[in-house]
Amino acid sequence: MANAFSTPSFELIKTKDIYVAASPISLKFKGTQIAFLSITNSLGSTLIKPKIKEGFLNFEFPKTFTTKSGLCTWNLIYNQKIYKKGTLTIIPNFRDGVKIASFLGPRSISAGGTDFSMFVVSPTDIYDNPVLDSTIISNTYQFGSSIEESAVKVKNGISWQNIFSPTKTGRILITASYLEHKSKEMTTIVYPALPEEFKIYYTRNHPYADGNQVISFSTDIIRDEFQNIISDGTLVTFSIINSKGMRLETMGTTINGKATGQLLHPDKAEKWMVTAYILGAAKSESINLEFKPAVKDFNITFSEDGRKIALENIQSFMGQYIPDGLIITLRLLDKNGIVITTKKTSTRLGEAKFELPLDFHPNGTYDLSIETAGIFKKQKLILK
Repeated sequence: MANAFSTPSFELIKTKDIYVAASPISLKFKGTQIAFLSITNSLGSTLIKPKIKEGFLNFEFPKTFTTKSGLCTWNLIYNQKIYKKGTLTIIPNFRDGVKIASFLGPRSISAGGTDFSMFVVSPTDIYDNPVLDSTIISNTYQFGSSIEESAVKVKNGISWQNIFSPTKTGRILITASYLEHKSKEMTTIVYPALPEEFKIYYTRNHPYADGNQVISFSTDIIRDEFQNIISDGTLVTFSIINSKGMRLETMGTTINGKATGQLLHPDKAEKWMVTAYILGAAKSESINLEFKPAVKDFNITFSEDGRKIALENIQSFMGQYIPDGLIITLRLLDKNGIVITTKKTSTRLGEAKFELPLDFHPNGTYDLSIETAGIFKKQKLILK
């Protein structure tokens, strides 16, 4: 080896410019002085000491640097000066194996061909080096009896494809392959599109407003524009507008495309307009129905002092006792027509009773109003 004051001289012994990842990489120089080699790639930078033998400097790259694909630059440094520099390229190593990472989302889409899931594939070698741009990835997806394949090019380490929904519901299975290596199977579910307008129906035992029987509302099979039955569990709201403009509601969720809801009959004659809604999506045609009065008349009897009042013989539409629980409302008004007392009770065995104790209702003349099942009766009442 030359002495420290001689002019340094370094000669690169010819090497390859391209290496496969994980292959041994070394640079050999014929040199007169002991130099160091600085190498830099996407992993970082390091400084290598040479192995010296018979006037040659041999620099062996650390294994971690040899597994990282891409451009690698090197500088031969002596006495803090760069005497030689160059580059070499490390390419992915697919001989040792391939890893295919795949991603799919969203995992549920709507039928009709406008909604889609994006399928993203990132193939790498076992050292996580991505494939080169323009590499062809084969995507395969299955729906029903149809299996289709498509070729997608890699760009910036990934390939992606939009998988658009068919017009029918079901599951789409998707996978990718490269160099006979397969990704895992992924699934996206195709749900029905927005429902179309539908029809509703009702059933009841009789048309009388007895406040006791149940009326049931139901839909026909609700479908989207592609005739897919809408998903189970879809909430349907049956909205009822009565003759006074008040709103009632009952709800049901769909099973096999149908939903049902129930309400009690009103306790007095009514007309209802019923419309069903799937919030933010669809509504039904409206239907109209009428409830006839179940009670046509009743008798009122008073005790001698007027403080005990009984409603008797409250009969329903077939002459039977009105079902227990019909609400009776009593109002007591003073001579100026101001309501001073309101009492409510319910029927039992076709009867109802009220009592007006002296402690709360002084003796005198009052106006009495009694209401039940839409029937009003008024008369003078003398309390003694």
